[in-house]
Amino acid sequence: MDSSLKKCHTDRLSSLPDELICQILSSVPTKDAAIASLSSKKMRSTFMYLTTLDFDDSPISYCARNNPQLTERFQNFKTFVDNVLHESQSPHLSKFRLGFGGDLKIWLFHHHHWSRECGKHCFPDLEATELNAWISFPLSRCGVREIDLRIHVGVPGKLPPGLFTCETLEVLKLDTNLELELVSSLPSFRLPNLKVLQLHSIIIPEDDLVGRLVSNCPLLEELDMDCWWEYGKSVTISSPSLQKLVLSMNRDYQYDSPGDLLNIDTPNLKYFEYEDILAVHNSVTSMKAPVQASLNVYCDSGTPEECFRSILNLVKAVCNVQHLSLLFSCLEVLDYEDLINQLPTFHNLKHLEFDTNFSSEWDTVVFEFLMRSPILEVLEFPEGINAWHVIRPDREYHRMISESEPWVSRKNQLCPNLKRIVIKQYRRTKREVELVRFLLENAPALEELLVICKDDVDPAVAEKTLKKLPMASSTCSIKVQ
Repeated sequence: MDSSLKKCHTDRLSSLPDELICQILSSVPTKDAAIASLSSKKMRSTFMYLTTLDFDDSPISYCARNNPQLTERFQNFKTFVDNVLHESQSPHLSKFRLGFGGDLKIWLFHHHHWSRECGKHCFPDLEATELNAWISFPLSRCGVREIDLRIHVGVPGKLPPGLFTCETLEVLKLDTNLELELVSSLPSFRLPNLKVLQLHSIIIPEDDLVGRLVSNCPLLEELDMDCWWEYGKSVTISSPSLQKLVLSMNRDYQYDSPGDLLNIDTPNLKYFEYEDILAVHNSVTSMKAPVQASLNVYCDSGTPEECFRSILNLVKAVCNVQHLSLLFSCLEVLDYEDLINQLPTFHNLKHLEFDTNFSSEWDTVVFEFLMRSPILEVLEFPEGINAWHVIRPDREYHRMISESEPWVSRKNQLCPNLKRIVIKQYRRTKREVELVRFLLENAPALEELLVICKDDVDPAVAEKTLKKLPMASSTCSIKVQ
């Protein structure tokens, strides 16, 4: 574009009303808005009245010993943020986003003190007073509705508690290694309009913090927690307004142990994702009309029967779900001899996923779920089907599907509405072939079988084998990749 065309575009933008220019500049990252504002005096003046500020210097890991230039880059970023905040004259701010310090994965919290030592070298240095000034800036403006902070610093300070007393906030997202001690010490929280709360990487210092926080958010619809729990022994989450709950409880591996009590009372959930070492005692209120649920819970304490009943309680709580994902840990515990008499009927279930990558005995569990899912349409094995036969010490034999009852007696009745089967990480083992055979013989409405092979398996050979299997459906297509 030549200079005359550039000047034409600039003049057209500058000729717009100030309010419209402000809306346009507020809709892009602040760095881009700053560059655009250099085009005219009117644009520079409007830039000072932005109602959305979006600072993002990620994903960068500031390891000075590896790359000193990254430290210099952060200093430039710091200067830019300081200048923009200093020059801002708008009394109103609707959204504030601040991100720097690279991506801190939850597994880095192998030990709290270890993570701090790592952070001294891998994340940028910033004085606590300067960082607090940045975080507190949106709280000094009127009408802020969304604050999104992804902050990881070399020496973690304490998160300003004012974030949890902002009555206009509707969305609060925190992904940070800053500490919550000051927040936890607040006698109460004032978040009457908060609808979305996301907490990632944060260390939860007290078990009752989450329960107190949720109870002070009467309009909360979404709670997403992938946190490090200092204790995690007794956790209660109760909210009639909550529609989405993602709960991942990470603990120190050296002291990994289940909690004593987990109490979830969220009857109106639509989406539920839970990953944890299952509490010794758990109480989960049945959800009225959940759409999707994913369970990945371990049970390392108690008798096999106690573990079975604890996880079965979770499964029963989501029995009205339409889309269910069960990961390997659940499958191992649910493979219990009394399952056939305990599993509820999933009247609304249309999509079922089994992660069997590490589960050695899934046969009974899979078929029990199939028998109790009358309108199931999609069955997936996203991590494939484990090819190893490992017999538990207390088992005299492994129940193979070809010998199991009542599967044989229910031939052609097991999956009357199943339309699609997806199997990934396919190895072409005898066990996998037998499972596919069984499903094809019991799915008269099947439309597609999609098999994705592992890298060392020839798709053409696998497809030839599978297409020789008998099928109850005359319209099923078999695709192998």
